[in-house]
Order: sequence, then structure tokens, then C-alpha cells
Amino acid sequence: MGITIGFIVVLSCRRNYEETEIHARLLKEYEEKLQERGTKEEPLESHIAIKDNTPATSFDESKKSGTVYRQPKKKTPLVTNESQVEPPIYMTKRNMPHYFCGFAGDEEFTTHQTFFIPDAIYLVVTKLNEADDKKAKDLFQLWMDSIHCYSRLEEDRNKSDVNKRTSDDLDPPIVIVGTWKDALICDVEEIDDACRENILKYTENISEDELGHIRQEYFISNTEDDPSVFQQIRENILHLARKMKTWNKDYPLKFIQLETRLQEKKKELPIISFQEIQNIASDTPKPLNDEELRLFLEFHHEIRALVYFKDLPSYIILDTQWLSDAFRYIVTAKKFRAISIKNRKKWDELYSRGKLHNEVLDDIFSKSENIFSKHKDHILNVMEKFDIIIRPNISGTERDVGDDKTLYYIPCMIKSEPECDIYEMFNVTENTCTKSTWLCYMFRFLPPHLMNHLIASLCRKYKVAEVVTKAQKKQIALFRRSAVFELEKTTKLAKLHIMKCPNWIQIQVWQFGKERKRGLYKFIDDFVTEEIVKIINTRFKMSNVKFWKSWECGLTKPESVTGSNDFSEEQFP
Repeated sequence: MGITIGFIVVLSCRRNYEETEIHARLLKEYEEKLQERGTKEEPLESHIAIKDNTPATSFDESKKSGTVYRQPKKKTPLVTNESQVEPPIYMTKRNMPHYFCGFAGDEEFTTHQTFFIPDAIYLVVTKLNEADDKKAKDLFQLWMDSIHCYSRLEEDRNKSDVNKRTSDDLDPPIVIVGTWKDALICDVEEIDDACRENILKYTENISEDELGHIRQEYFISNTEDDPSVFQQIRENILHLARKMKTWNKDYPLKFIQLETRLQEKKKELPIISFQEIQNIASDTPKPLNDEELRLFLEFHHEIRALVYFKDLPSYIILDTQWLSDAFRYIVTAKKFRAISIKNRKKWDELYSRGKLHNEVLDDIFSKSENIFSKHKDHILNVMEKFDIIIRPNISGTERDVGDDKTLYYIPCMIKSEPECDIYEMFNVTENTCTKSTWLCYMFRFLPPHLMNHLIASLCRKYKVAEVVTKAQKKQIALFRRSAVFELEKTTKLAKLHIMKCPNWIQIQVWQFGKERKRGLYKFIDDFVTEEIVKIINTRFKMSNVKFWKSWECGLTKPESVTGSNDFSEEQFP
């Protein structure tokens, strides 16, 4: 499908942009120091690699808020004494991160939340000649909805600085690029009108709030346009970047030394060991100690300029596009299917049940770039960290005979549905089971990947239930849009059924046998609520995603639940 998304801040085609931009940031401190001492009347314009006639702004957001831009809530020893006479050696202005990460296609979508951040400019690229294709329009809306999750809706609406944005504009900004203009069938003099009409078709079902993210649309011919149209896009991106609140934040000058070295290193290798980065950090004119290095890595991970986890410290990924490509090798690995006929059934299981056999992994990495193969274990660890792959708590029935290796599942690749009614599969009847009220977590827009993360959380806490198929084979109850978990490991008399619906997630507890455990429903509700809040607010910082609870009678069939009743504690004891 012809939809591509990228997020970008200050894009340039010149190879020396990163070095030039760093030099400009260093120069700014000397400019400001000279101005403070009265030795200069006019500010120098920062020299950046994108042609732009707008002078670089140098306002200090920290002076408005009363804080200095550092790692949030962390006290850092990086600020020099203000009484110093010489130009500062510790702080400079940090413009927005200068990196680009591009994605395309539907299957890969589950990996993209890894790279989404609120402080970015998003390019949504779509084919103008597919505006009547329902799948293309649905995918376009999916991207728009997902970016809107990261908007600061209330903050933008209340912002009083009219010079920064108009009342209708929302961050993060979106630039729409319509391609294949030359494929539209119309008169030459009507081509621009035809392009606008097709973009309107893509956006006809987009909410007014979401339309507030769109700043500009560009129409590109794949065969006829000269490079000037791309220069216009670059200049517009720079103009947008200057208006964002992260432009010109205070930034420790010591960080720039390491940043410069790592930009050089990234040209050689996309991934680096922690030991090597530690050596580089200590081998600069102003070395970083261990605490400063940790702050550097955490900050740059936060803006997705690199990928670093304290609990996976062995390697730091310098090139986020390389990581995205590595994800693609596994999540969209269908192109490797023909290379191993003997593993055909295992490949079939991957594309139906999301089951990732070790033989399939071997097939994938044996044909991947050598750098991927070399760092296979770390890539898998990072994917597990982001819940792109999961290790469900299961019994030996799902494993191959004699296979004691880790067994992964990829939630987004699970296509199989329950073979029959879920109640029938687990013998849930009025005589054998007590069903709880349906508890529904309602969203104005449910982020596509949230269910996968919630399934991963439940897999870490509970054992996945097993079910016997019509072919008399045991398999775990992970299905497309639903799953069943054992709440009691030994007796298996209590189970949790979770199901994804268009804009809500619903759960129900089943209790078998004569004895009923009180307080179980409330415990489950607390756990699921806490995990959803953690995923939204802590892990992905989706500031515009809100949910509320409702309920439905426990006798309602799973597919008929609407969550039409207001929630109260009494309904789900």
C-alpha cells in the first residue's frame, strides 16, 4: 500500500550538515557572550546547511519557565559558574535533533511506536493515484490517528503566544507529500486541482482536531519534477522546526563533543558497545564521567537519536534507521520464505499464529546483512523490550521436541481466529462456570499497538491458557484480537478473557468449580488499568490518549459487548 511515514527534524541532503549544525550551536554561545559584554551590536546568523533566509532564533525557553533544560528531575553538575568571564564551556543551545527515520507498509506498523516522539515533524507520503482505494485511505487514517496520540491538545489550545502558532495548529506538525502526480489522468492545466481533490479524499474522514496537525501539502511527480520542489520541502521543514518549543533549548556543551564523535562513529558502524562509548566519552577535551554519560544516553534515547536501555547496557544503537531495518527483517520477513523449503510449516505458523520458531530465526538472520547477524541477540532483546516479540509463559506442549531454546511470538502477526465460539472452546456454560461482568476500557481512539503491549504485560504475569484444536492438538490461546490467561496456575479454575474491539478493550473473568474467589475481579481491574496507564503515559508518552471504563452484563456474548453502561466499583467487585 502506498503510504509511507517518516519523522524528521531539520532535514538536509548535504553530507556535512551535522558537523555544520554542531558548529553553529557552539558559535551561538560565543555570540551571546559577546552581546552580553556589549562588543557586538547585531547577532550573527547561525550557519546551517539548509538554505534559509530566516535568522536563527535564540530565545531561551528556560527563562520563561524558570528551569534549565536538562534531564527531567535530575540534578546535573554540568552548569558552570555564572560569574565566569570567559565564554561558557558547559552550556549551549540545542536545536531539534537532526535525524530521519522512514517506514512503509502495513505489517511493519507495530514497530513504529518504538520511534514515535511528540517533538518531531512527521512526513506522511501517499500515492495520489490511490485516493479511491479503501485500504490506502484506511492506512492513511491509521497514521493520522496514531500521530494524533502524541499531540498536546490542551497545551496547544491554551498557548497564548500567537507568534508561535495559530489557534488551529496542533503539534506535532504533519507535512503531507502526495506522489505519483504524473499518474493522474487529467488535463495538464487541471493537475493541481486534481491533486488537491485526491488529498481531500484521503482526509475526508479525519477529525477536525487531527486536521490541525497538517501544515502543508506537496504534490510530486515521479518523473517530471526538478529538485527545487524538494528544496521547498526542506525549507518548510526548517521553518516548522524553528517554531517548535524544543528549538534552542539549553544543552550541555560537553555533550556536543561526544555527539560529534558519535556522528563520525555512526558512519562506520550503526551499533557500538557500551565499553567503546565509555572510552570515547573519557577521551574528549572535557571528559564525561559515568553519571554524565548516563544522562547523555538517556537524553538522546528520549529524543530517539539513539537507542539505549539501562537494563540492556551492552550495546547502544547509534542509527535508528538501522534498527528499523532490523525489525523489518523479522516482522516483514515474508520475502525470505522461499529460502528454506524444509521449514515451510514453521513459516506458515509464523504467518498464521505469530509463532517464531528458532529455525525461522536462523533462516532470517542467515540471509540478513552480516551486521544484523552479528548482533542478533541484542536485536531480539530490544524487540522484546518494546513488546514487538514476546515470550509467553507456556508449557512444553507448544515447544518442538528437544527444543529448550526461547520461544517467541509476534503479536502483530497473529492472524488466526478461534476455531469456534470461545465459550465452547473452554466449556464455559451456565452449569460449569460463573462469568463476571464485562469490563470495558473505552478510548476515543485506541492506539493500534496498545493491545499488543497489554498482551505482553499479561504474558509476563500469567500463564497463557491452552486449548485443544479440532485436530486434537494443543495450542496456546493467543488469537487475533483476543487471548485467554490462567489466573490460577495449578487448579486452572479461573481464567481471564481479553478481547480487542474497534475502540475499546474488554475483559471477563471465568471461574469454574463450586468455590468462587472473592476480590479477584477488582485485582484484575487494578492490574489492567495500571498497565494501560503505564503504556500510555510512561512508555510512549501519548499525551492525547485517554480512556474511561464502562460495563456490560456478563451474559452478553463477547462479539456483542458495547460497554454502554457507566462504570462503578459495585458492578465489578
